[in-house]
Amino acid sequence: MDPIYTTNAEDQAKAAELRARLANSGASESETNDDGRWKEIKSVSIDDGAHKYVLVCATEPFPREKGAEPLTRNFVTSKRGAAYHRNAAEPLVYTLEQHGFRNIQILGGGRIYCDEDEKKISIFGYSYSFGQAKHSVSKSVIESDERYSDYDVSWSNEGY
Repeated sequence: MDPIYTTNAEDQAKAAELRARLANSGASESETNDDGRWKEIKSVSIDDGAHKYVLVCATEPFPREKGAEPLTRNFVTSKRGAAYHRNAAEPLVYTLEQHGFRNIQILGGGRIYCDEDEKKISIFGYSYSFGQAKHSVSKSVIESDERYSDYDVSWSNEGY
């Protein structure tokens, strides 16, 4: 069985730095999307097994339609081998930043257990660094992804 990590002072400090960096970025308005070129980022990335996860929201770089506002979207990501929730968040945050998303916020975290064979996903627990995610929102994000349409998705605020 994999070790269960909690958190430590170093992780807390690095998570605080990440939150502060995100709070100070993306406040400017994006330019209009004249050429339509930007990469669609999947809203869900879950590794098989039990792993730490985070719920992230971000505003798309450009409106999808002329005259509209850019969409603000929620993302759910877990990462095999992530010792801390920050480690689960960083790859997604980096990808979002590289593709022009703005107003990126880590809304909270917990754990996700994904059993691809049984087609079950359980969302539970909390993050010491980012607080507890709204697991009901995470569930909705996962259920809206067609790759998980035939999965039984459940959530609970119990457990770590």
